[in-house]
Amino acid sequence: MKFFRPLRKNSKSNVNYIKYAIGEIILVAIGILIALQVNNLNEKRIEKKSMNDYFQKIVSNIQGDIKESERLLKFRQNHIVGCNKVSKALIENNFSDQLLIQKAIFEMIIEVQLNYNKDAFESLKSSGYLRYLKNEELEESLNDYYNQINQIEMFEIDQRDWANELELELDRNGFFYSYTQLDQKVHTDLFTLMGNYNSELKNHPGHKIIMRLLFRGGTNNSFLTGFYENHIKTGNQLIEILNQEINY
Repeated sequence: MKFFRPLRKNSKSNVNYIKYAIGEIILVAIGILIALQVNNLNEKRIEKKSMNDYFQKIVSNIQGDIKESERLLKFRQNHIVGCNKVSKALIENNFSDQLLIQKAIFEMIIEVQLNYNKDAFESLKSSGYLRYLKNEELEESLNDYYNQINQIEMFEIDQRDWANELELELDRNGFFYSYTQLDQKVHTDLFTLMGNYNSELKNHPGHKIIMRLLFRGGTNNSFLTGFYENHIKTGNQLIEILNQEINY
């Protein structure tokens, strides 16, 4: 019996050691899980902060874009009215408002500057954070908004290229040389009266090109002004959605 006593003592000691070891393993595992959880929370906070920083920059860009669309919308609306007035005047041989005639023509051939800012959205896409976005409405609104900008730019560039081709024709056939009276006066800017549109110019081959330019300028309300109006509306809606996401 004395022989088994040490074995029983060793057995109890082994059991206690195993229990202790298991307890240590469990504590280490819990510690690791807690550390992982804390790390995940920290990563999510970093991702949220980074996303919000991008969203705030996008909001700032959109606010500037809306002002740009408002400026271009006003310009196009005024130009539509001017083109139609000049078309009617030329049809009726009314050459009384020479400055309006010049303004309507030149505003069709002078390039319109587009100053939309996509930098923040492009940076967000490049960062990879966009894949963490869970708000489907926001993602769709962002894509819709920037697609509208692409549509405006495409239409404006198409109109610019078309008008530039017609301007070259007017140069080649000598219309602008006659209209601006370059052999009689020196012009220092494009905003003072440069020439005299008259019945003689109406008989020039370039007059038909002028009427084509005025026609397109006068019908921009069919598409282009609507693009600007939709862009302004979409931009304001997107700002609201972004602010909700930032404050969420």
